[in-house]
Amino acid sequence: MKIKAFFLYLFLIFFYSKTVISQTKEKKSVESKCLEIHSIWLKESFTLTKNSVGFSAPISARAYAYFSIGMYESCVENSSVLQSLTGQLYGLNRLTWKEKDKQYNWVLISNLVDFQMVSYLYRTMPPANLKRITEIKDSIIKIKSKKLSKKIIEISFDYALKLSKEIIEWSKLDGADEAFKNNYPLDYIAPQCPSCWTKTTPGYQPALLPYWGKTRSILSNSDNAVKEIQLIPFSKDSNSALYKDAMGIIELTKSKNPVYEQIAEYWDDAPGYTGTPSGHFFNLTRELVGQRNSSLDEAMEVYVKLGIALNEAFINCWRLKYIYNFIRPITYIHRFIDPQFNSLIASPSFPEFPSGHSFQSGAGSEVLKSFFTDNITLIDSTNVSRTDIDGSPKIFLSFSQMAEEISISRYYGGIHFKQTLDISLDYGKKIGIYVVNGLKCKK
Repeated sequence: MKIKAFFLYLFLIFFYSKTVISQTKEKKSVESKCLEIHSIWLKESFTLTKNSVGFSAPISARAYAYFSIGMYESCVENSSVLQSLTGQLYGLNRLTWKEKDKQYNWVLISNLVDFQMVSYLYRTMPPANLKRITEIKDSIIKIKSKKLSKKIIEISFDYALKLSKEIIEWSKLDGADEAFKNNYPLDYIAPQCPSCWTKTTPGYQPALLPYWGKTRSILSNSDNAVKEIQLIPFSKDSNSALYKDAMGIIELTKSKNPVYEQIAEYWDDAPGYTGTPSGHFFNLTRELVGQRNSSLDEAMEVYVKLGIALNEAFINCWRLKYIYNFIRPITYIHRFIDPQFNSLIASPSFPEFPSGHSFQSGAGSEVLKSFFTDNITLIDSTNVSRTDIDGSPKIFLSFSQMAEEISISRYYGGIHFKQTLDISLDYGKKIGIYVVNGLKCKK
């Protein structure tokens, strides 16, 4: 009897081990498929950012933030590591949850949630893009629904539609849901003073999104990270730091150094034909996630923290821009030094201080450092298909090095003072650190 019991014991251990291994493999397979789905939709969001009407840099950052939250929340109930962000994000109180007695297909859920989020957030996309993403969604459903019962498909669809609708309805409450319709509100009257921003050549466009700073933050109290920032001193005296800063811009422009020109154009990320700064960061991160074989849990955490950090960076930056309303270098130089000066790239139509590129690169780099460390060699191939600039892949030895180049590129382009960039990069990093430490993704 003892021998029989022993062999029965061994058989049960073997059977249990085999079952656990099988379940683990199946779970990893599902997670891998979900991550593949999210990667597909991230690629599409990059294309949509370039093609959708009204997608200026702040609006793009907002779209990526809510899209990343949708991706994240579609995965947490199938994760043993992650927890929902409900209750952590301002005003998000999730009501849609899985039911114990029902079986779900998380691959179908990931696909449909992503599609619903992208369809809404990028609703100004051209008809051709809408047709394309609909075909992608349908194709994935067709492939991933094979061998599934109608009941599981219906349950999964119902869950995905309810969850995505809930997040979309929550997103509408931030005050910026339709800001893409009016990037340049004509009711805004810019203040006038010697140090004040004014419309600049070549387009002399009105102020871009002057009320964006009133947009509700996603993570409460993110403005605390930049509360100590101070405007650089204004002076037209030739011995002042600002005047010398302007002279440095003039000298850089006159040098016509191709290295400076390439860097300025590479990181310009202007709306309308690029993925904007947020799209650039997400494209790079998507490539890193693939190269390093990150797990679904790791990928969802880095994406959601990156999306929220970039959004908070733009909200806080724009709020401060229209508080300080500081003069652009081209205006300063025309008034006080050289009326014939022209910058390498066109000055954007909003105040100079602080720098949006520096804020977002500082915030984004801190998020990526928290996952991948700063001791990493990375290759950015985001612009490799562009023909209007030298989009050759760039190699960096750290995220810090990349962030510094993104920031200084605006000095090389002649559209920001060096002092502004140094201060802005530092405070952008503070926003990134605030998000990394403040958002609790793990159980």
